[in-house]
Amino acid sequence: MDDKNSVLEKLKAAMDEAERVDMSSVKIGDIIYVPLDEEDGLILKNGYDDRKKYIVIIGFTPEGVAIGALLINSEIDSSKKRSEELLNSQYPLLVRNYRSILDYDSWLDCSDIFELSKLKITEKDGKLKGCLTPEDRERVMAFLKETEVFDNATKKRYGII
Repeated sequence: MDDKNSVLEKLKAAMDEAERVDMSSVKIGDIIYVPLDEEDGLILKNGYDDRKKYIVIIGFTPEGVAIGALLINSEIDSSKKRSEELLNSQYPLLVRNYRSILDYDSWLDCSDIFELSKLKITEKDGKLKGCLTPEDRERVMAFLKETEVFDNATKKRYGII
């Protein structure tokens, strides 16, 4: 049986500390695991107050207090399947490239940018889990620059263009 002074507890604490998000060093492509709620724009079901989600950082607001992020989903949201444009905005993330993060192939939803305050991410104990591969980061950012899903003002807000 483990107690608070056990090796296992110390290891868990060290791992937790290593994943703690330092917003001053977060960069485009970083993958963070954080609880999100309706205030963040997440649609919650089954009476949940919040839900832990993987997000990918895609930009920073000019004033530097918030980030733009995309959600990683295990399946494509059925509402996105109704529109060719939204369906084409789902970028596949393969488990073989993200074994330490994903349990199965997933989708990066490039059709909806979430703006989150840096403070909220740290207050909600967000965990830095990794980063997109250079190839995926390049493709996603190129898509975001070219897509008509977002207007130029939105793209400029997060430094995409």
